[in-house]
Amino acid sequence: MPSRPLDTPQRLWIRARRRLQRCTRGDLLVFLPGPLRISGPGLVAEIERAEAALSNSLLLPGAKVLVQVSHPLPLLVLLPALWGRGCIPILSDRVSTGSDDDDLVHGLAPDAILTDAAAKATDSQTVWLPPLPVLRLHEPHLRRVLPLPPGTVLVRTTSGSTGRPRGVALSAEQILSDARNIAGSLRLSDALTSLAAIPMSHAFGFSTLLTPLLFLGIPMVLLEQPVPELFRKALGRHESFFFPGIPLLFDLLLGSPLSTRFLERLKIAVSAGAPLSPSTALLFRERTGIPLRNFYGTSECGAIACDRTASGLPLPGCVGTPLKGVRLSLRRDARRSSRPHPADGERGRIRVEGESVALGYVGAGARPRLFHGWFATGDLGRWGSPGALFLEGRLDRMINVGGRKVFPEEVERAILEAPGVREAVVLGISDPLRGEVVAAVVAGAATLRESTLMDFCRARLAAPRLPRRILILGELPRTARGKLDAARLRALLGGDSCPPNG
Repeated sequence: MPSRPLDTPQRLWIRARRRLQRCTRGDLLVFLPGPLRISGPGLVAEIERAEAALSNSLLLPGAKVLVQVSHPLPLLVLLPALWGRGCIPILSDRVSTGSDDDDLVHGLAPDAILTDAAAKATDSQTVWLPPLPVLRLHEPHLRRVLPLPPGTVLVRTTSGSTGRPRGVALSAEQILSDARNIAGSLRLSDALTSLAAIPMSHAFGFSTLLTPLLFLGIPMVLLEQPVPELFRKALGRHESFFFPGIPLLFDLLLGSPLSTRFLERLKIAVSAGAPLSPSTALLFRERTGIPLRNFYGTSECGAIACDRTASGLPLPGCVGTPLKGVRLSLRRDARRSSRPHPADGERGRIRVEGESVALGYVGAGARPRLFHGWFATGDLGRWGSPGALFLEGRLDRMINVGGRKVFPEEVERAILEAPGVREAVVLGISDPLRGEVVAAVVAGAATLRESTLMDFCRARLAAPRLPRRILILGELPRTARGKLDAARLRALLGGDSCPPNG
């Protein structure tokens, strides 16, 4: 008898509950600094208790609920509890302001908002889920409609090049396919423990940590905060870990007093969210003997590619080969490459196909923009050998210098070859003659000088790509998620324009 499609939130929760009930080991989930240890059936009981608490609230079945919860443990329990209630979570990794003027509320029109208790919200209802932190549930004053494609069980929030949030509607099959692609490609199993130190509200953490726990029964050690002491406690519990992290976390671990004996337990380590420095990957390999692998994905497609070479040492821009279940092609202008096999050196906009591609974009008062099983990303790619994908640049980051297209990543790679440079980010700033010019902010040794770097660039870059200003800092400014703070970088460069240099 064929199985019924998982086209409702309740059926997705039933799928997770069946898998968790079979996970009887007492430490399926460990929360630190607790320590809290819980089995699969124990986790099901906590989720059902949260579902009962939500049933006693103002929350109606079928409601679209904006979830802005910063604590990682309630998030892990609340998402399946909302599915069990028949609700559709709108998952945000932004800290709640408690204000109905928030862009997310205007853009995605939730029926209710679930926040940390500390959030300032009028007319809110307390949600008690001991021993979890107290939460608050309230209705937004603004009443609008959020049309969703049939089969939507989750809306993921993402920001485009404008920084304004928009929704990505996901089906149950997309969520499960993404988890299977990751586990199958990286050879994850319940014999390996996931180490969770990144937000599971973000697509990277959701796909690599939360869904493998709920639907594949992969054990997890969950850290309340990514600090060295909690890493030490976690790494002392098991011999083998799967660790998805961002470059900032790997730099933190390598600079901490953690012994090599502990770091060697990160048997499968992948990095995403920001460019991985070759120096960080090399140092990790030297300390542990384990490759630190580039991992590439988007909110719209889930996981896309990963470096699975024997060495694991990243080539500049290389994100590896497509994961199982993911089909990639490169689009030139409006056309897709018709080659049956990738050709070395072929370039184009990256197009992703497969069951892991989301349903489409959604927004308040607007008809959903459906993807129909494929999505053209905002990334320009190039095929390398053998079949590896290289990221050439973001289309929305392209700099137009007097009509010449310059991708910042090309300039960044050149600057990173200069002695003493640790990091570099290139931006376009306005110019009265050329429209835009190239500027760079660099982090590196105290001995670095702008004139030296300019000479280095002149020897390697054509005139349109040559930075007209280089600012040298000790460290590059970053957001709370570890990404480069573009707004702060522009402010440091002096706003929208600066005088040419050289």
